[in-house]
Amino acid sequence: MSWKRRHIGVLVVAGTLLAGSGTAHAAQAAEREPVILIHGWNGSPTEFTQMEAALEQDGHPAYAIALPGGDNVANAEAIRTLVTQVRQEHGGGKVSLVGHSMGGLSARHYLKFLGGADATLSYVSMGTGQRGYWPACLLPANQGGQMCPSSTFLSRLNGGDPTPDPVRYTLLASSLDETRNDVIDGVWCRAEFPGVAHADEPKSQVFIDGVISALDGQCPS
Repeated sequence: MSWKRRHIGVLVVAGTLLAGSGTAHAAQAAEREPVILIHGWNGSPTEFTQMEAALEQDGHPAYAIALPGGDNVANAEAIRTLVTQVRQEHGGGKVSLVGHSMGGLSARHYLKFLGGADATLSYVSMGTGQRGYWPACLLPANQGGQMCPSSTFLSRLNGGDPTPDPVRYTLLASSLDETRNDVIDGVWCRAEFPGVAHADEPKSQVFIDGVISALDGQCPS
């Protein structure tokens, strides 16, 4: 498990040089909760380059995780490890999670089964098949096959309360996503954007704007 972080060094150095000044206090106050960016099946942290920059500009320290593989349970453990480290770096406050495609399922496993709901303000998914994706049934379970709608993994994830409190849940999708109409209970906001290819969602400006709106407590339109 690894991650990359952009644009933070300058802010930290500036805060150190200006310690005790009103400018330093303003910079510290402007920092918002960190955001963990979680790629999908066979994805990469580099997909989030543009989103990282936009989040940093909006005041959110951004971390893009490199997941260990196609097993959502192992991925959720990696997310928990990173969240713990990020919270320590930022004074113990909560984080927000943004997941693309299968990454949204890994994040939900962390929230529901690994205590992540207590450490998380907002969950935002992009193009995630919350109830599964039938072509994934052809894959081995630990290599993406957990996305199969009939999998034990999804049965557990969507059983009982699929959206544990106090997290705010937002589901974003493209009109081209086959799973765009997936619904789970307890969602605060659902929004659909026209014509964005599934693989392009993390770097699409409309999705980037939608994520920032959701983190700001505004359901994208």
